[in-house]
This record gives sequence, C-alpha cells and structure tokens, in this order.
Amino acid sequence: MANFADEFRPCGAKLKIKTSEKGEIEITGNRLGLRALSNICAALSESVGEPGNHYHFMDVDGFWGTEPGSIPLVIYGEEL
Repeated sequence: MANFADEFRPCGAKLKIKTSEKGEIEITGNRLGLRALSNICAALSESVGEPGNHYHFMDVDGFWGTEPGSIPLVIYGEEL
C-alpha cells in the first residue's frame, strides 16, 4: 500500500485554489495534483462520519502546499 505522501502529496503534484470573478471556487491542477485530490476525496468517502474526517489545503507547513495565490480550502466527508 502506498504511504500518505505518495497518495495525498506526491512529489510534483500542483494545485491552485482560487475564486473566480463570479465568486465560484476554481481548482486547477496538474495530473499528479488532480489525482492526489481524487485520492483524498476517496479516502474521505470511506470515513464519512468519523471524527476528524476532513482535509486542509493551504500554504502552511504540515498541510498540502498549494500554489502561490491559492486560498485555503477544507474538504469534509459528511452524511448530508
């Protein structure tokens, strides 16, 4: 099984998160970045309802370092 960094923060993965002029959230990424986002969402879907079931994207040590100009984003896995 791949480790956390290989699945969720692979070397070379890039994501940029921003708001458009219309106020929409835009996520742009290279192939590795989008695959990592997919892996994160899949993992969150498997632990819906568990405490701490969320993932932070921000440019801070210890979190997914998004590209410059990105806004912070948190994705939650919840039953809606």
